[in-house]
Amino acid sequence: MRRPTLTLHAGIVLAAAVFAVFAAIAIGFSAPPFNSGDEAAHFDYAVSVWHGHLPVFEDGLTIKASFGTSPPVQWVSQHPPLFYAILAPVVGPLWDGGHQYQAVLAGRAVNALLAGLTVLAAGWAARRVLPTRPLAASVAAVVVSMTSMFLLVGGAVYNDLPNMAFGALAVGVAATALRRGLSTRLVVLAAVVTAAGMLSRLTFAVFVLAVLVAVLCARGNGWWNSVAGRVVAVVIAAAAPASAAGWFFLRNERLTGNIAGSQPAWAAAHLHRQQHGFVETVTDPGFWTGVFSVFRGHFAPDVHWTWWLLVGPLLLAVVVAVVPALRRSGRVASGTPAVVAGRGRVASDRLADVLVALMLAAVVVLVVFLQIRFTMQGGASQARYGLPVVPVLAVVMAIGLAGLGRFLSPLVVTVWVAAAGYDWFAIVDLSAPAFQVPATLTISRIAVVVAFVALAAVLAFVWTAALRRPATVAAPTDADADETPVPA
Repeated sequence: MRRPTLTLHAGIVLAAAVFAVFAAIAIGFSAPPFNSGDEAAHFDYAVSVWHGHLPVFEDGLTIKASFGTSPPVQWVSQHPPLFYAILAPVVGPLWDGGHQYQAVLAGRAVNALLAGLTVLAAGWAARRVLPTRPLAASVAAVVVSMTSMFLLVGGAVYNDLPNMAFGALAVGVAATALRRGLSTRLVVLAAVVTAAGMLSRLTFAVFVLAVLVAVLCARGNGWWNSVAGRVVAVVIAAAAPASAAGWFFLRNERLTGNIAGSQPAWAAAHLHRQQHGFVETVTDPGFWTGVFSVFRGHFAPDVHWTWWLLVGPLLLAVVVAVVPALRRSGRVASGTPAVVAGRGRVASDRLADVLVALMLAAVVVLVVFLQIRFTMQGGASQARYGLPVVPVLAVVMAIGLAGLGRFLSPLVVTVWVAAAGYDWFAIVDLSAPAFQVPATLTISRIAVVVAFVALAAVLAFVWTAALRRPATVAAPTDADADETPVPA
């Protein structure tokens, strides 16, 4: 049963990734080019890299587009260049060849592919966080793939996805270190992930910190898990991002006076952004609804049902975690023998569970804190800035969605997928071709069909995997414990 079940869970994650790619393409090919100044600025950065230089804030955009919106300055020049280096060889030649619209569509298609890879990264990380809950881990990838803000970004030229993907990988690395200890392969992976992540966004420093702390707390056998080995691993995992991206943040310091490369004075003068105090920021409901409205899609702010896509599974996760614990405590209090370990987690080490949970909570708190600081300095509280914590929240949401038993879990997942699918489909405009190019409408319609087929595959895999679980498993927290962890 183990190998077929593993195949089913892998099928869920792969189908979710396919959905993300084509759902993002449907959005990207049905929207006009450069429909925001941010997209134009990100695209310009990629063209600048293609031409062999990095952009400068005061110099503005180097491209001259015949469509869309262009910002007065290069207001994304503070970001590290990894994302733009990926896009550069794709969009640069097309733009230089005079194929401006095709260059934008190509950039969006690349980002759609990055969306699919991000889903795969989130699925891998969730499997490391939840080694005894394979169904929940795969459903976490589904949650990420159907987050409407994630799909909106995947259907445009924005730089959020590499940060999100490497953040998920960093969480997976940290969870593996805490659960299984260090190995040469894991240390190398930690170095690669932290280095690439810091070349995506400055806020990735939170995930670097999570990896470093997890490496210090790692437990296991072998030299890497000795005191000396862990110290060496920390040095490697810290030196890799410093060497890879340190030069860029020193450049920000030289050009703007701060490593973040922010321009609060210009924003206050031209965008009417005002600085705020800490208490004022955290007590403003608009801050929290802005950062966490990742499921709002294109609905108006007064449409509230989309919040249940986020809040509902989180509440279910509380039920899944609390109710069985109360049952166990009741049995112990009445003198009933404890539940057999096989009905609980396959990994019996509760300390590792606690450490992983604390790591996830710390990542969310620190990312939100950085956003609070950003907003205090006059920045906007946007849902895009909440995307780095979506893979973490998705793990908790998936516990709620997939932890209700063999029959109820797939039913709840189906209802949630249907609602989230409608949230995505409402974004796509299939009424007319974007930018008056008929081919874009055809591509969008084909992409929508493929996306729906992928969703059908997701649900088919979920139902099959759920119904294959042992009938003797009754407690919600044990619903997924039908196989042993996969070795690192």
